[in-house]
Amino acid sequence: MLIRFSVENYKSFKSRQVFSMAAAKHTRLKDHLVAANGKRILKSGALFGPNASGKSNLIKAIDFARKIALEGIRPGSISNDYFRIDSELREKPGVFQFDFYQNGHFYSYGFAVSYLKSEFISEWLYLVEGEREITIFERNKDSIIDTDIRFLSEDNRKRFMIYAEDAADNKSYLTEIIDHKLRSVKEFEPFFDTADWLRSLIIIFPTSRYGNIRPLMVSDTLNSMGQLLHYFDTGIESISGDDKSMEDALSFLSEPERDEVMTFVREALSSESEDKDHMHTLEVTIYGRKINFVKNKDGDIIGSQFLMNHGNEDDLFALADESDGTKRLFDLLPLYKKAKQNYIIIVDELDRSFHSKLTIEFISKFFERTRGSYTQLIVTLHDLYVMNLNLLRQDEIWFVERKEDHSSELYSLNKFKERFDHSVAKDYFLGRYGAVPNFGIDPWIDKTEEGD
Repeated sequence: MLIRFSVENYKSFKSRQVFSMAAAKHTRLKDHLVAANGKRILKSGALFGPNASGKSNLIKAIDFARKIALEGIRPGSISNDYFRIDSELREKPGVFQFDFYQNGHFYSYGFAVSYLKSEFISEWLYLVEGEREITIFERNKDSIIDTDIRFLSEDNRKRFMIYAEDAADNKSYLTEIIDHKLRSVKEFEPFFDTADWLRSLIIIFPTSRYGNIRPLMVSDTLNSMGQLLHYFDTGIESISGDDKSMEDALSFLSEPERDEVMTFVREALSSESEDKDHMHTLEVTIYGRKINFVKNKDGDIIGSQFLMNHGNEDDLFALADESDGTKRLFDLLPLYKKAKQNYIIIVDELDRSFHSKLTIEFISKFFERTRGSYTQLIVTLHDLYVMNLNLLRQDEIWFVERKEDHSSELYSLNKFKERFDHSVAKDYFLGRYGAVPNFGIDPWIDKTEEGD
């Protein structure tokens, strides 16, 4: 679970800003939190703020930090990610830190990167036990590593130090260790806990599309998704995803188009690994239709796509035929499969193309389906109907405000100590909490009329 995320000098975040999922002392909506080693952690967080306030940049910062930690830094890839309103900050590091709970332990992992040199300046991982921090490692710009680990053997200690010397400037020491496949070695367990936790982050942007539909093509999943789509009043009565021959799956195309696509699919799948014990897959989108092709161990190519029944089984709808709201739901509903799997699901603009009641019901369903699990949902949105203390706790509601220097500031509704029966959406609209648009002088005012 995410406990806290902090960011400094990244896009619109100039000074250090902290987003926290640690629960306050409120007693309402107890299903919205879980206990981990005696600490109360929230299951959701909702960020509100005007356009260009920095809401999406917080999600991008989390995604940026996760990718760099696991994949390293490509030369020049981060050169424009500093707070560009102040050109001097290009020479200062970007700093990121995750505090999280994984595998029964609390950890703190973070790093600082140079935007000028595209490299790690420092990196750290701590195991937190009560008030005590155990240094798993601290790395400085010279790749010198400090640690409090008590190694069970001299060989393990030597390996730890050798890998420190091998770590490239543009690669995290975290991945240097996990790339050596030392999961079974007790001393290296915190590294794998950290990597596993970073991989549990599911981040969905407005343009994200659910990939790898093949695992969803099973009857139980299709039935469940169909029921959910019907429940959310999309007009869909059921979903099918039957396997067809490649030619039948492409029957909606003209013969020349079909032949061209079939040639492409054959060539793409033949270039895959020749391992006969595994199925090779390829997903293509043609005229808005997402089709998943599979080359099985016998060498046969089959295709499948989601088709929706709106009441006429003889004329099914492809995803391309659905409304924007239904397409958005389709991209989000597979997340319900992970409801009990302790993922952190982060959605930028959850309410895009959604009716207010659908957004509220989606969030309510999340709490219902994840009851008792460590799964978390963090979202950005604009819909003020969601800013309701019967739906969310005070400590789950966050604001992002653009300050006069164009930097973003994060703060929680909890600091205002509102009563649970108060209309916070109304007061937010009136500007009591800040983080609302501030309109300038109307550029369309007719100057001649002003003088009359």
